[in-house]
Amino acid sequence: MVKLIMLTALVVITATVPTLAESPYPTPSRDGRERLQRSGTCPTGYVGLGNKCEALHQGTPRAYPKIKGAPCPAGTFASGDYCKEFR
Repeated sequence: MVKLIMLTALVVITATVPTLAESPYPTPSRDGRERLQRSGTCPTGYVGLGNKCEALHQGTPRAYPKIKGAPCPAGTFASGDYCKEFR
């Protein structure tokens, strides 16, 4: 019984790890530019590279995925399918 529970837990953890690896939030690339998981049109200042949107410069303001039907939070504006910080 214990082995069955352990096996089930291992299968659940193994199945969820790849989905956790693809974060919708910005992650830095090796050269310091932001990289986003692409979910539609990339924001201004970002270029689409396959399934990612990558910032053109290191100082490009951060962008976050926009929640459909909700306005962007204070200090950000809608750009593509993302909310981008003012700077």
